[in-house]
Amino acid sequence: MFDVDITKLQFVSVPVADHARARDFYVETLGFEPVVDRRGPHGQFVLVAPQGAESGLVLIDFEVDGRGFGGPVHLQFHTADVEADLAALRAAGVEVAEPQDMPWGSTISFADPDGNPISLLQPTAPGNRPN
Repeated sequence: MFDVDITKLQFVSVPVADHARARDFYVETLGFEPVVDRRGPHGQFVLVAPQGAESGLVLIDFEVDGRGFGGPVHLQFHTADVEADLAALRAAGVEVAEPQDMPWGSTISFADPDGNPISLLQPTAPGNRPN
């Protein structure tokens, strides 16, 4: 058995075609914080994160050791008000599927400009979940 001391997720790499367009979507449309945006050894390094989060998304448009990152990457985030987020996203011109009610909460789904699927989940309160 391994005894690994992992404490948190640092980031998830998300493949994008255009850093500026992707950054603008995550920052201006979804309200993420721009954490890092600078040149690195593989090109531009762009890290964005939900407000106050310890983990973020690295928006990548390069290959490492000749391997592409492929995609898409499905991202799911928690929200306190899925209906308000649905209205805000649609007002911003984002195509969002109708909400779905699941035993674990209500979700909406859409995609970023590069086709990476994103869903927002408003979790059902623990006392309201079916057994």
